[in-house]
Amino acid sequence: MKVVIAHKVEMVEEGISLLREFAEVVIPGDGSEETLLAAVRDADSLIVGINPPVPRRVIEAAPRLKHIGRMGVGVDSVDRQAATEHGVMVANVPDVTSDTVAEFTVTLLLSLARNIPRCDRAVREQRWHDRLDLIRINTELFGKTHGLVGMGRIGSRVAARLKAFGMRVIYHKRTRDREVEESLGVEYVPFDVLLHEADSISLHTPLTEETRDLLARPQFEAMKRTVMLVNQSRGKVVNEQALIEALREGLIGGYATDVYDSEPPDAGSELLTFGNVVLSPHLAGGTRESRVRTAITIAQDAIRVLKGEVPKNLVNREVLDRKRG
Repeated sequence: MKVVIAHKVEMVEEGISLLREFAEVVIPGDGSEETLLAAVRDADSLIVGINPPVPRRVIEAAPRLKHIGRMGVGVDSVDRQAATEHGVMVANVPDVTSDTVAEFTVTLLLSLARNIPRCDRAVREQRWHDRLDLIRINTELFGKTHGLVGMGRIGSRVAARLKAFGMRVIYHKRTRDREVEESLGVEYVPFDVLLHEADSISLHTPLTEETRDLLARPQFEAMKRTVMLVNQSRGKVVNEQALIEALREGLIGGYATDVYDSEPPDAGSELLTFGNVVLSPHLAGGTRESRVRTAITIAQDAIRVLKGEVPKNLVNREVLDRKRG
């Protein structure tokens, strides 16, 4: 049996060692689609990160493929329909980075509230006098209202952390979760109410046709002009041009993100020029500890499939009906 780990996927040795006990492990020498196509032709399992994408043509080029493992949560880079049609089980790693991403969400929010990047630059660039200007714009989280768009594994952990800061936490999702409201002391509100009342907002939704451009000009106009917005979903959940206009016109107080409309973002993008924007290179789930957990989890699921079993973190469950049929 053969497992292909896509080029530059950060699969640590703990995961690779597990896989080598059950299969040949191949890591392509470059990230081109041609190289990937050649590698997967006789592969039983393919493990990928954010890139490269796995379109239909890759899946159709691999008649033996039984499993695609995504080293992360989002699987929008994988053609799930094609995978299901060809009996390929797609699995992700839904929970091993939830606390990691929640911590990073709060880190981004604090960085906005207390202008940490600007403080750092003031000291490094010998601009100590900037401290007075920074003090005037720094803000506290205590007593403020935070709005969560999405209340899943990550959102609920963010809520718990921000409640500990003394914040009122409101949330919106398609299906109201009364259990989480009771356990965490959070409040469900309609989406328009969240936009109007929140002093800070964080996004924790998958990218779907429903959530694409979820925040655009009308939503920015509905927010407080001091609102701090943190994007921990996908770049395309926020309309980037509308966001740039909102920042330029002062419709929002600041923006922090780990994700972008295109990755990496265009070096000439105006988004990179604002002082009230905090940027990071899509690494919210990445720590020493989470890398090991992720690698072991994805390897264990691949091994389950190689043994003829169902992966624990199967995403396209409809593939099971197809197999039974």
